[in-house]
Parts: sequence; structure tokens; C-alpha cells
Amino acid sequence: MDQKKVEITISNRTVFRVLGIFILTFAILHFAQRLTYVFGLIFIAFFLALALNPAVSWLAKQLRLKSRTAATGIAYLFVVLILGTFVAVVVPPIVSQTINFVRAVPSSLETIHEGSGVVGRFVQRNNLQTNFDNLSQTVRARTKNLQEPVLNNVSHIGSALASVMTVFVLTFMLLAEGPSILKRYWKLHPKSHRDHHQVLAEKMYNIVTAYVNGQVLISALAAFFAMFALLVSSSVLNVSINVVAMGGIVFLFGLIPLVGNTIASVAVTAVCLFSSVPLALIMFLFFSIYQQVENVTLQPQIQAKKNELTPLLVFTATILGASLGGILGAFVAIPAAGCLKVLILDVMDTKGISRD
Repeated sequence: MDQKKVEITISNRTVFRVLGIFILTFAILHFAQRLTYVFGLIFIAFFLALALNPAVSWLAKQLRLKSRTAATGIAYLFVVLILGTFVAVVVPPIVSQTINFVRAVPSSLETIHEGSGVVGRFVQRNNLQTNFDNLSQTVRARTKNLQEPVLNNVSHIGSALASVMTVFVLTFMLLAEGPSILKRYWKLHPKSHRDHHQVLAEKMYNIVTAYVNGQVLISALAAFFAMFALLVSSSVLNVSINVVAMGGIVFLFGLIPLVGNTIASVAVTAVCLFSSVPLALIMFLFFSIYQQVENVTLQPQIQAKKNELTPLLVFTATILGASLGGILGAFVAIPAAGCLKVLILDVMDTKGISRD
């Protein structure tokens, strides 16, 4: 039986065409990925502009400034002063305590190896000398090469700073030019729906600003109680520690919903560990208890009251936002849920559906 050979001929033109389609697809996907990052920065700047707009408007009114740009500049100067003061208060003691801790590691390990102190006697009594020697070698190697990760991450730090500056500039421009842009937009909007849509936009704007104010209040309360607990504990234990700096850390990270207090507790406990192990244990217990209280009382009640949402919806929205968009998703989930509620209620009212 004769076997027929089948030959497939592909022209060079087809090869180049397929290769071109592949390169074009890769370029489009890469471009889309970059656009996603840029749109994320724009969204953050837009959200910050909405949150800061009441402060800028209040400042312009109090100082009787006719220039919106001048009011925005003064508000930004105030923010920079606060951030600069925070960095000046927080960073130096943390850096010095970290350096002292790293320098004390070899002598502390040697003391334990000789069987001195509570930990040293515990190691010898339980025949853990071999395990401790292996651990001490690993710790010495890590602390010896502590500068290498810092040098390797310089480019990442530069990229993060560039992103922060981009958001900073975009927010300034939105605050300065936002009202005039919005005014022109409403003029282009159909008159038949203009008033109704302006009312909806005002409700959503109030929800966003109320959410930011509520989150600031929650962070301030967490910082206050953390400073109080730290002040009392350090006084009893006779340990010197920068209470104001630790309160600033709690307040800053507390602005991030759901995970902010966890990050703050880890940071503060680690800093306390450099000064005193009992103090670190006390603060660890404090944060463990306070987070549970805040999660079931302060966080849902304050945000639910500010956004007219039930505590269950606030908690559910935060979880969904965190799972979909990480920290940013958790941050905007609650005001997004409040805005969605405004739209749903508006549709129900338009169609004559009862809210009961």
C-alpha cells in the first residue's frame, strides 16, 4: 500500500506575521500592566483629594484666600511639617536602637553559650547546647550581612519614593483644579438630570470624607491607648523608650483598615524588644486584647455610623476589599460600599420600590 507524504510549507511572510502578532500581543499586555499601575496611582490621588478637600476649603475660608492653589499649598505645607516632625521623632531612635541591638547580639550569644543568665541556664539544663550553637551561627551570619539587603533594595526604595511623589503632585493638582473642572463638567451635563446627579455626588462625597474622618479617629484612639499603656509599663519597669514615636507609628499604620493595627503592633513590639523583653511581652498582650476590642466595637460602630452601614456590612466590605485589592482594596471598601448603597437606594426610589 502506497504511503502518501504530506508536506506543509510555511512562507516566511506567515512566520513574520505570527512573530509580529506575538510581539504586538506582548507589548499590549505590558502596556496594559503599566497602565494599571498608573491608574492605581491616579485613583489613590483622587481618593486623597476627596478626603483633603474639606480641609483645604475650610482653610481657604478661614484665611479668606481667593486662590484655591494658595490654600492647597498652605495645607500641603502643614502636612509636610507633620510628616517631617514624625520622621524626625520616630526614625532616629528606631535606627539607634536597632544598631545597639545588632551590636549586642554577639556578646548576648556568648553569655548564653557560657551558661550565664536565665536563658543560658535553661539551655544547659535541657541539653540544647547543639541547637543553640547552630542558631547562634545563623544569627551571626544574618547580622554580619545585614547591610546587603539594604543595598539590594535601593532601587525598590527609589521606585516607591517616585510613586509617592507622583501621588503627592497629582493630589495637589486635583485639589487646586478640581472645583473648576467639576464646575465645567456640570455645565456639560444635561439639565434634566443635573440637579439629581449633583445630589447623588454630594452624598457620595460626604460618605468618603466621613470615612476618612472616622478612620483618623480610630487611629488616634489606638495611638492614645497604646501610648498610655507604654508609658505606664515603661515607668513600672524603669525602661527608657520614646513613647511619642511609638504612638506615631500606631497612628500612621492604624489608618490602614483591617491589617494596620497588626503591622503597628509588630513594629512597636519589636522596638520594645530592643529595650526590654518584659516590656515587649506587655505590649504584645496589650495589642492582642485591644485589636479584638477595636474589631468588634470601635471599627464597626464608628464606620457604620459615619457611612450609615450596619457593622456586618462594614466588616464584610472590608474583607472583600482586602481579598480583591489588598491594602488599597481594604482602605476603599467601606466608602465604596457606602456609595453603592446610595446608588441602590436611588434606583429603588426612582422605581418606586419600598425600602422596608
